Amino acid sequence: MAYVRHRGNQLAIVHGEREPGNGRVSQRILFTLYSRPEALEVLGRGANGGTERFRQLLERQHPDLRFNWKKILHAIGENLHALPEHYDHRSQRLRGRFRGDLCAFTRQLILADPQDFIAAADIIQEHRHELEYVADLISWRLKVRDQRENEWNADNSFYWRFALQGSDVPSDTEEHAADLYERGEYERAEAVFRLLIDCFEEYAEGYNYLGLIALEQRKLDQAIEHFSKTIELGRKRFPARLSKKRYWRDLSTRPYMRGLRNLALTLNEAGRFGEALDVCNRLIDECGDDETAAWHRAAACLNTRRWEEAADAAQQIRAVWPSAGFIAAFAHFELANREDALEKLLHASLNHPRAARMLTQEKTGRGLAPKSREETEDHNTGVSLVRGLHAYLRSQSQTSRRFFREIIRDARVAGLLDESAEVVSRWHEQHRTGEREAFDRMQLMRSPEFARAETGKLRDLVATPGLQAGTMIH
Repeated sequence: MAYVRHRGNQLAIVHGEREPGNGRVSQRILFTLYSRPEALEVLGRGANGGTERFRQLLERQHPDLRFNWKKILHAIGENLHALPEHYDHRSQRLRGRFRGDLCAFTRQLILADPQDFIAAADIIQEHRHELEYVADLISWRLKVRDQRENEWNADNSFYWRFALQGSDVPSDTEEHAADLYERGEYERAEAVFRLLIDCFEEYAEGYNYLGLIALEQRKLDQAIEHFSKTIELGRKRFPARLSKKRYWRDLSTRPYMRGLRNLALTLNEAGRFGEALDVCNRLIDECGDDETAAWHRAAACLNTRRWEEAADAAQQIRAVWPSAGFIAAFAHFELANREDALEKLLHASLNHPRAARMLTQEKTGRGLAPKSREETEDHNTGVSLVRGLHAYLRSQSQTSRRFFREIIRDARVAGLLDESAEVVSRWHEQHRTGEREAFDRMQLMRSPEFARAETGKLRDLVATPGLQAGTMIH
């Protein structure tokens, strides 16, 4: 609980914390009041009556702490006599901290001259990505430095907004680093996110991005550590008494939920299926995120040969994520429901034709490399499924492989998959003209009803002698 302490001619709002190891209580200063006019503004007795504004800023800066504002305001009022009438808030709050940190950084950069010291060359090389990021940031800050004051950028005479900016990384800063990740520049992105984590200690989303980078690099143990840290830090940011149905709509809960989702995915890819299923239970029990939990549960159950559970979980989410139909198809084949397997495979394949060919080890068709955003997303879906279903695919029986491959190879099915891919391209061309023919055909071909109707025309594929669930390959 925060409280007020008298410090010389200042008043400090502090919080007591036990030091690790020795258990002694130390005081962390949350905010310092330097003058009587500032204290009166906090009490609502100043020119602008800033009590509520001050409360919002301080609580946003320290979302993990509780504030008894009645006691805090009373203590400030009781100690007004200790504060001076005048104080240079600009020098202390605005210029002082910035100037001091700027001088410290500049001194280090001046002394680390690669031309004089080979050790300096090493340290500059080691931090090249961070320095490039800082150079870009400096250039941008200088470019936009000429601004007119308005209601969105104004501060009061005590510089509360500048001093209490919160513990979050600004959105434009995160977007810049995230762009590096999206472009696949993982080395640079990792360096920048590690820098941001060092600058903002409780930056949960930074650990989430580090986990995603490690996942892309197939460093699964590192990814698990980063996602676990995301969950740990993200849980501290939860507002009190927030209902599960509002979790995803409240920005403060998103790092926690992203961490749980990505941890479940990574544990499954790492073969730690029991732990992945435990995280699925947490997604349901703590977050009400039934759909994501069902996806990861379906994959983990297929990997562990729990066919009925895999089929049921996949069926729950096919309407949201048609690619779950691949999991359902594999599970239904193992349950000897070959017609159901065909229908589920066909529906998933018409939504993701490239992924279908990747899962059956067929050529992707229409060129090897993706040529559009949709083909790239389709390819990435295939990659994700191959990674996520690794245990099942590794031990899949020859009979199962042959069953699904022959369906994808069938001229009628191959023609449908080619048309499904082609209609997307035609839709993009027609989109500019307002025509709907291709869009309507695409929606029809991707529907469960279309897959069901086409399955009736392809029953000969499931009636082929010898296509029964067979011995697993180890």
